[in-house]
Amino acid sequence: MRRNEKIEQLSSEILLHKKRYYTGKATIPDLAYDALEDELRDLDPHHPVLSFVGYSLGGNIGKVEHRPPMLSLQKTYEISQVVAFVSQAPCLCLDKLDGMAMSLEYRSDGIFLRGSTRGNGTLGEDVTESVFHIAQIPKKLMLPALEKDVVIEVRGEVYFPISEFPPFEGEFESYRNAVPGTFGRKDVEAAAPVLRVLGFTAYEVFVRKASMVLPLREVSRLLNLPRPTFWERIRFLDSLGFQTGLSQEVVEKIVSYNLVDIANLIEKRFSRKRDYQLDGLVFRVDDDVVWEAMGSTSHHPRGSLAFKQTGETAVTEILAIEESMGRSGKVTFRARLSPVFLSGATISFATLHNAEFIEAGGYAPGAKVRIKRSGEVIPAIIGLEQEAPSVYVLPEKCPCGVTLIRRGPDLFCAERKPCIFRDRESLVYFVHELEIMGISDKIVNRLLEAGLVREPADFFKLQKSDLMQIEGFAEKSAENLVASIQARRVLPLAIFLTAMGISRGGAVKCKEVSRRFVTLQAVLDVGVSELESQKGWAKKSAEEFFNSLAEKRSYIENLLNVVQVLPDSSGSELNGIDHPLKGKAICITGTLSRSRDEYRNLVEAIGAKLVESVSAKTQFLVCNEPSSSSKYQKAQSLGIPIITEDQLMEKLTTSVS
Repeated sequence: MRRNEKIEQLSSEILLHKKRYYTGKATIPDLAYDALEDELRDLDPHHPVLSFVGYSLGGNIGKVEHRPPMLSLQKTYEISQVVAFVSQAPCLCLDKLDGMAMSLEYRSDGIFLRGSTRGNGTLGEDVTESVFHIAQIPKKLMLPALEKDVVIEVRGEVYFPISEFPPFEGEFESYRNAVPGTFGRKDVEAAAPVLRVLGFTAYEVFVRKASMVLPLREVSRLLNLPRPTFWERIRFLDSLGFQTGLSQEVVEKIVSYNLVDIANLIEKRFSRKRDYQLDGLVFRVDDDVVWEAMGSTSHHPRGSLAFKQTGETAVTEILAIEESMGRSGKVTFRARLSPVFLSGATISFATLHNAEFIEAGGYAPGAKVRIKRSGEVIPAIIGLEQEAPSVYVLPEKCPCGVTLIRRGPDLFCAERKPCIFRDRESLVYFVHELEIMGISDKIVNRLLEAGLVREPADFFKLQKSDLMQIEGFAEKSAENLVASIQARRVLPLAIFLTAMGISRGGAVKCKEVSRRFVTLQAVLDVGVSELESQKGWAKKSAEEFFNSLAEKRSYIENLLNVVQVLPDSSGSELNGIDHPLKGKAICITGTLSRSRDEYRNLVEAIGAKLVESVSAKTQFLVCNEPSSSSKYQKAQSLGIPIITEDQLMEKLTTSVS
């Protein structure tokens, strides 16, 4: 094992043992743990893991804003368009890996700060704890002397090496879903064996100074690079220890710009053997000044172009057409297919979009169709190969019995009152947004079929005895699920609004509304004109939001009998609304029913803050039972009140003044 790999494997093991120790679940003796630290200290005395006091990462938490945004790439399947693109200015060609985009941030002294996923390009998920277990990602960089307010951001692709995949074939269907599937796990310790073998290829570096993103030419000057070019920045990343592909000529300069030479270059690169799946090639203008001058759209930079081969296709049979009802009342369709292996995965379903798509294509059970999967997550039907024995008849009624109506290409349930089949999707969405552990789509269906749940409030009324009537639930699993649901009785306003599935009310919009109107009552009282006056709200979207909110009024009122909705403290100063604990410091010790992250969200929602240690400024310590911890003893010595978890919840839900 190479030295760097050994360092990162040791750091991963130390991190897991440190976490187990500080959560009261140590699995090795202190001497064995000390030996691991000594071994890492001999190899890398300044590794960040050695400087952690306690277990200070706090898990993968929160959203991360990307500055600049992590945009997509403009794509083409035509070589002639590649030739036209590269003829504008000298370009580089590099592999487009089939993985997951990742952002890594480092302090000016080179210490790793944070890792985050691409997300929607503007906001990503914090996955710092998971990144600490990826051996190929350096945790300390040897940077030139930089000012303290400088942050280095390295962007690249996390991927699953083909050579490392066999031991994990039973866990994942393909390389493609293995990476996001691993980062999607809440239990980082369980994911660690996979994280340790993942690869990372760096392809971009940005610099922020005092929160301002520097122009790329300024980045080159700050990093002492010979020229402001993409090539030099890739070489710089390579020198820091990142995998970049320079040594394998995965990144190379284009020296000829005629059609034949570009076609040969593309053919050569697609035929090359690699230890990762290829998702295409990227052509990028080399001169950073020219690249920035070309600008970008809201979707992609104009100075980069991705070339993708025509996707692999296959012919299979439609076994059935399945209909489902979305939260908006729109009927969606998918084809259940005779299973076929395509682009590294077994395909059993493909989208059929809408009623018009089915009619125009002549799709029906028994038809032979051609499907395509070229980098897309959802396979697509691209044509009819053989007609079905009979025409598919579109449904005329919703399963609730109401006649469906046609609006353009789509069918809708016209029922204005609650429709169980439409609400099935709303209930699934509700529990997903609240992140209620242990409730899958299948369990929601079972609860509906058993008549135990009809609206969101019903989840909070479930008892252990109710769940034990359902197949698959034992006493312990029923207890755990009830506890998981009850742990979500106190909700920040933005999360509550998002979970209600309001039309035009995605997470970002609901957060905006929460910040502006502060309390749930103020949101319920808002009119269309007032909402329309807010930045980013057009008349149509404001009307849809208002009407959808009105339709869900009874659901909301019933929910308020079983949950508490916290006001948004971030907007309270603008609205004169305060909470008795606003600005107070709260500390927690011992074992609680909820995670520290969950309590941090609740505490911050009312304007208080969760602190890591007890001081004279601490308002009170939360601890469920007498403890020998230093926090408990210091609170006693300072005369700081010690309250239970239940008492904390009472204080958090105290009405605002």
